[in-house]
Amino acid sequence: MTNSDSKRATSIRDINAKFSTENIDGSAERDQHLVSCGVSDNHNELEYIYDTYLKPRIALGLFTHQEALDALSKGCFDLSEFRERRAFYEFIECELNTGIFDTPLVTDSSK
Repeated sequence: MTNSDSKRATSIRDINAKFSTENIDGSAERDQHLVSCGVSDNHNELEYIYDTYLKPRIALGLFTHQEALDALSKGCFDLSEFRERRAFYEFIECELNTGIFDTPLVTDSSK
């Protein structure tokens, strides 16, 4: 991460702004296995990951909004431009020290 990139993100858009569209090779089949940190054709993959996987766990108190943003930002900067989805998900889980992507979300403690 360069000095200009080290400012702490306060939103998904802060992270997006540091990356280009990143349509890697134009191949939808290949792109589905990669994570883009930029916005492409109004599709914001980081926002999808945050809303679908991270936000419900924030609500449960497993980690904070800022910790989630920090993990996403770090993953975008620390992994190569061709961020393989599985590696990106594993990186986020490691940063947040919890299972997320293959772990069912249990909200009822009586189960």
